[in-house]
Amino acid sequence: MDAGTNDGTISSAVFITATEPEPRKYGKPVVIGGILDHLCERLGPENVHLILIGRADIQRPDVPYQRHVLGKPGTVEQATSVLANVVLPPRFRPAGFGQNAGEHSGGRYRHPLQEAVLHSAALGTRIFAKVNELEADLEIWDTVRMGQYVLERGETARDRSALWPTAATAGHQVKRRILYADDLFSERYDAMLKEEGGSGNPGGEFAKLLPGPAKKLLANPKVHRPLLRLERDLVAASETRQPEYFDGTYLISPEETARLQAKVPGASIGTLPPLLREPNSSRVRHYTGAPEFTFIGGFDYAPNRDGLDWFLQNCLGPVRQVLPNVAVNVVGPGTDAGLPSGEAWGGAVRFLGWVDDLDTVLNGSAALLSPLRTGSGVKIKVLEALARALPVVGTRAGVQGIEGAESSGLLIGETPEELASAMLRATDPIRNQQLSAAARTAWDTRFSPPVVRRRYDEIFGLARAIPPETRPIQLPRL
Repeated sequence: MDAGTNDGTISSAVFITATEPEPRKYGKPVVIGGILDHLCERLGPENVHLILIGRADIQRPDVPYQRHVLGKPGTVEQATSVLANVVLPPRFRPAGFGQNAGEHSGGRYRHPLQEAVLHSAALGTRIFAKVNELEADLEIWDTVRMGQYVLERGETARDRSALWPTAATAGHQVKRRILYADDLFSERYDAMLKEEGGSGNPGGEFAKLLPGPAKKLLANPKVHRPLLRLERDLVAASETRQPEYFDGTYLISPEETARLQAKVPGASIGTLPPLLREPNSSRVRHYTGAPEFTFIGGFDYAPNRDGLDWFLQNCLGPVRQVLPNVAVNVVGPGTDAGLPSGEAWGGAVRFLGWVDDLDTVLNGSAALLSPLRTGSGVKIKVLEALARALPVVGTRAGVQGIEGAESSGLLIGETPEELASAMLRATDPIRNQQLSAAARTAWDTRFSPPVVRRRYDEIFGLARAIPPETRPIQLPRL
């Protein structure tokens, strides 16, 4: 069972992350924001806490929940951690957080780079000091980057009740501790390596935590491909190592959930879908047959840039052959800079950058275009399309995590010719109407807020209060 207790005993929660959850302009902050919104609704904003590892000297938007910022490790500390935890063999390492001379298993393995840049004995102490101060019933640790600190406490989900609290840890007894694993990052890196000519940066989202010189070093293909292979292997080990330390481990993709369950059969592993808001637009689309498509995705995420670049380089001929008047809108942070591969398309490709009113762009489109070649998890942009009853044309990687293909409003192609054919089919008004209805049905039955909220209640061990008028009548005893 991967469900929570659902007995109503959870009254407070804390989410520990190194990802800025605001503003919610792309995938990860959207997911974190949905979790926090649900907890605030169920528990009250005053009982929901965010421990954010980041800079304390920047202005952040006001939020309803309680935010606690802890400074991330400095450049020297990060470099020392990478040397000690990634480069040096484990037997040569000094003792780490929660270890006695490296005796605990947490000191006997190499950390992935994304863990090492956040690995600090001082930070670990501060995190648990704040966690213990808050005494939340529910703890949610964001990905293996944060989960490493739970592992280094040495308390598995099985033995935590026996080990904690003790005089040594001086901690409170948490009722439910969850690892939000997000994606199987090891599979994302593996796909990047297998892609011919792929140049995925192993830094990914956590590269934002790195100092400038390290980011430049990772941009060198001679460095990042060997590092990508190492990171893939080290992250894979963490993904199978950490679940036993949590009451539940959750991924965003059902497919990846099943694969991790097979690798760690004794752990509680499940799927946590993203909680998205209902769009403002009407459920009814009035598509008239214009050959217009929209790509959504920020260029700061390597798979987005790589996928669109591949499409623009390889699909011009096949697409123009069947849709000579095609138009492609490109929306997302950083996309206004354009791509050299778009020049051959002339004015047919419009690099719009970020747009505040997404409905206006999508309403005139035949379909969302998602030609990604690598990536992991469920694509938020695909769910946004389904919510708007908008069909999707994409590769298998571009629609990963959504089952059903055409029965979910998806047209899938892998080659330029297959994608061009799918785009042509999407411009047929009758077929588009059928796909539109299928897309909205998929949203309503699997991804709409009521469906996801019920799932969150199960995962987090929350119980919806019974209104007084629906409580069973208590008859007096005779």
